[in-house]
Amino acid sequence: MHKTTKDVYEDILSDRELTQGMMRNEPRAMAEWNKRMTGGEKSHPEYEEITYRMERGEWPLKQLGEKRKEFFGEEPSKPETCD
Repeated sequence: MHKTTKDVYEDILSDRELTQGMMRNEPRAMAEWNKRMTGGEKSHPEYEEITYRMERGEWPLKQLGEKRKEFFGEEPSKPETCD
């Protein structure tokens, strides 16, 4: 059975470890959130690499900035920290 977006959000919000990780802006938590929201569907290879690096605990800042510029026409903002 396919979960609704509401069901997925409720599952995420009921996962205390995940929500705390997201509040701390942890890359692993953000990768898990993305995985749950997409239902595990395959994405473009560029995003697969970004997700893979986030699952390892990295923030692939250069790739994320390039994608932001591509989609929103914005210059990436300077992060306070980078890996």
